[in-house]
Amino acid sequence: MERTLEKSKAKEQVDKLEAEAGTDKPLRILCVACVIYGRPFMIEAKKRGHKIMVLTSKKQLDKAWPHESIEEVFAVDDFWDEKQVRNTVAYLARHRKIDRIVALGDYDVEVACMLREHMRIPGMGETTMRYFRDKLAMRMKAQEDGLPVPEFVHILNHDEVFQYMNRVAPPWIIKPRQEAASTGVKVMHDDQEVWKKIMELGDKQSGYLLEKYDPGDVFHVDAVVHDRKTVFRGISKYGKSMLDLNTEGGVYSTRFLDRKDPDWKALKDLNDKVIKSLGLVHGVTHIEYIKSKATGKFFFLEAGARVGAAKIPDVIYYATDICLWWEWAKLETQAQYELPKFREGYAGAVVCLARQQWPDMSAYDDPEVKWVQKKEHHAGIIVAADDPRRVEELVESYRERFARDFLAHVPRKD
Repeated sequence: MERTLEKSKAKEQVDKLEAEAGTDKPLRILCVACVIYGRPFMIEAKKRGHKIMVLTSKKQLDKAWPHESIEEVFAVDDFWDEKQVRNTVAYLARHRKIDRIVALGDYDVEVACMLREHMRIPGMGETTMRYFRDKLAMRMKAQEDGLPVPEFVHILNHDEVFQYMNRVAPPWIIKPRQEAASTGVKVMHDDQEVWKKIMELGDKQSGYLLEKYDPGDVFHVDAVVHDRKTVFRGISKYGKSMLDLNTEGGVYSTRFLDRKDPDWKALKDLNDKVIKSLGLVHGVTHIEYIKSKATGKFFFLEAGARVGAAKIPDVIYYATDICLWWEWAKLETQAQYELPKFREGYAGAVVCLARQQWPDMSAYDDPEVKWVQKKEHHAGIIVAADDPRRVEELVESYRERFARDFLAHVPRKD
């Protein structure tokens, strides 16, 4: 009896210490990353008392991983060989209990879901994953739930594709279902061009869809989701869409939208509906929308169950003090989650490839500048202020100056 009471008191003391430290039971987390990415997630999870393992590709093994926060790094020869990856992780699990599997990048989501399903580890499964990786699946689900999406057709049955092109006027976009961002996306202007591309795809046709191209401004909403509810969102506007950047070149920029702008409210409501439709329970999301120049109507473009790239998490941090990577680490490891208080500031980023090896950024010295890129053949800057008009003014001004001062021309790849 006395020993039972002693154990009970000891457990109470341990529980109290864990509560005060803000951590739950220590977990071993396998981070899946085909390239080096997500360092803040690993560092934050380690700081909270968890063990971090990394599974990556052989070419990435010697990259600058945060080894002080990582227990072990493992590599496979072929990251896209499902059998090889599954067998490797199953072998590692013989002597290491893996509690969570986290996909750090867009391409890693499918691999992580496959491993969770195989090992029966909690987290997003393959069915829900489809809605955040497969552009056809996410469109069909959103459409079923009455959400606005561009008119599309699966390149599967040729009669349906023919009927679609007779019904929907060009231009169209042909896009792969499971690539990231605008990779592999091409604008088509006539049916002969479409059929030529379809024939070139051969047996890969069913991995593509054809979609109405309605030019307009592209926005992104980056959110934290807890217990199916969006508890934080950053709503931003690209200066130039990733599709246009990849096809025409130019300077990349993004900036926070004014919270008083009617588009902010419209995107907030639409984004909440999209997340509910796609079924995310908890995590972080990066979801993109286009606002038609012709009608002013918003359309859902694509969703990712991950932290956005292209300096987006940095912009959010400088605007609000919220680090999406840190919040994701908490969501994955804490039984109880509460979003910290945050500022309602504004920020924006301007980035491009530079023709100079080390671009001279000294002329960009406004007091709102919070971060300057220090990387060979890259120019980048982040600005932040309490006034959204000031951020917009700086982002637009810097975008024009970057084009003159730094922008390197890179030949377009088909």
